[in-house]
Amino acid sequence: MWKKFSKAYREYKANEYGYVICFTCGYSNHYKRMDTGHYIDRRHGAVKFNPLNIEIQCMICNRLKNGEIEKYRKNLIERYGADVEELLHNEAKFGAPMLQHEVETMITYYKQLKKLKDEARQNLRPSDSEAKEEV
Repeated sequence: MWKKFSKAYREYKANEYGYVICFTCGYSNHYKRMDTGHYIDRRHGAVKFNPLNIEIQCMICNRLKNGEIEKYRKNLIERYGADVEELLHNEAKFGAPMLQHEVETMITYYKQLKKLKDEARQNLRPSDSEAKEEV
């Protein structure tokens, strides 16, 4: 399930050209060459799919630098506030892992969000007839 979820999440986060930005170092690359990293290790099943616990990361930060946890923590707190860390640690410790159908629902959700984002981008572009009229 993780592979499907990670792909759907990275596709959703990508810009119109398929590029995403690493949460910890700012490196940009195509979503297929990036990871979905975690603040609290995904072995803690209760937070494995939690949107507050996942962010796009380059393979160097996520795999070779063990998630760049200090940078990840700093950026996480900047984005969500100081309480997010305690919330995630409590969920990791006391929460229950998501069930398969819940993860499948989240995958569908991210795919639908991506579709809506793509449609919105299309609506912002002038159609061919509008572009010809402007010339």
